[in-house]
Amino acid sequence: MEPIKWNDEKIEEHLKHLPPIRDRRSKQDLFLKVQANINYKDNKGKRLPSWSIPALATACALVIFGVFAPDLVKNGIQMENSKVAEQSDKREDKSLDDLADKDQNSAGIMKAEPSVAYHAPNLEKNLKAMNKDWVTVGYLDDQAQLVIPVSFLTDQDFYVNKVNKELKAFNPNNVGLADSPLEKAKITEEEETVIVDLPAGSINGAEEPLLQALITMTFANENQKAKVELRMNGDKGYEFQRYGTVSEWDLKVPGAPHFRYDAPSTDAFIVSLYATGIDTKSMPKEFEDALEMMDDQQERGLKPLLPKNTVLGVKVLNKDDVEITFPDSIKLSADDTEDLMMIDAILLTAESYGFESVKFNNTKLDSIGPYQLDEEIEGVTGANFYQ
Repeated sequence: MEPIKWNDEKIEEHLKHLPPIRDRRSKQDLFLKVQANINYKDNKGKRLPSWSIPALATACALVIFGVFAPDLVKNGIQMENSKVAEQSDKREDKSLDDLADKDQNSAGIMKAEPSVAYHAPNLEKNLKAMNKDWVTVGYLDDQAQLVIPVSFLTDQDFYVNKVNKELKAFNPNNVGLADSPLEKAKITEEEETVIVDLPAGSINGAEEPLLQALITMTFANENQKAKVELRMNGDKGYEFQRYGTVSEWDLKVPGAPHFRYDAPSTDAFIVSLYATGIDTKSMPKEFEDALEMMDDQQERGLKPLLPKNTVLGVKVLNKDDVEITFPDSIKLSADDTEDLMMIDAILLTAESYGFESVKFNNTKLDSIGPYQLDEEIEGVTGANFYQ
């Protein structure tokens, strides 16, 4: 059934059909009711005194408070806890936001300044000021794919003596490198010849392709020695598994582009492409051709230090001096380690092609690292100095 929709007319009509309402009390009952009201008026002076009314109201209020107080207290505590929790959540959210901002800022700092221990080359004038000499020793990376030259400050001494001393003193594992195969050899010299006497079978298959580059990069510095003579257990010639018996090599490091190598530690080095054991005939013949390779990714962990598709202006002034002009697209920073490494890689590449000085143009900097960029830079010595 549909519900009745009431309006004023229906309500009035419905009331008319209701039975009449009459007082069924007797006259005697009505008399007694009226008499009782009269007696109440006569005795109204006997009511509770006025001071007792507030007391009674207070008592009632206390009773009511006693009934409802636990719920009020409980609700109040819950509301307070809710406010505290809300404030705590806000503080926690703010802390998380601050932490995220801190992490983001830290990431930005790490990007701007890589956390690496970079081993830069040195300048001859600095060595003379310290009254120090130097030596370079070849080591292998931990995968035996590269020769990593490491240079050391030394006192004045015969070059072979300095090599032997550092081979005993330096632990290459501290910078993420492997031992040098020269540690197995007895190294002596006769005039312009270095004699490397190795025990039979001491050079393994992985070391063989890199041994010539390693020995050359160790003993060819400053053209002090002209060749190396190989011996095996005192007899002339060492017998390799791959190459057969080899008696001697010329000590000449070819010109080559330089790249970055990051060791498994936090150490970063600059390494010649020659350090991969590549055939010297495959090297770029001209300095400008070498620079063009330095923005390309190489094998065996070598990374470019020039931005991709970078074209450097090269002006050869004479056989000893060259000018390098940076494009406007490169923005150097004096505080950026990678920018310093890029400058060093160019200087070492130029040095490997026989240039004694390099002048940089359009760097938009006065200096970076130890270099005054508004002057010719000359006398770059060694590679990857370890202090």
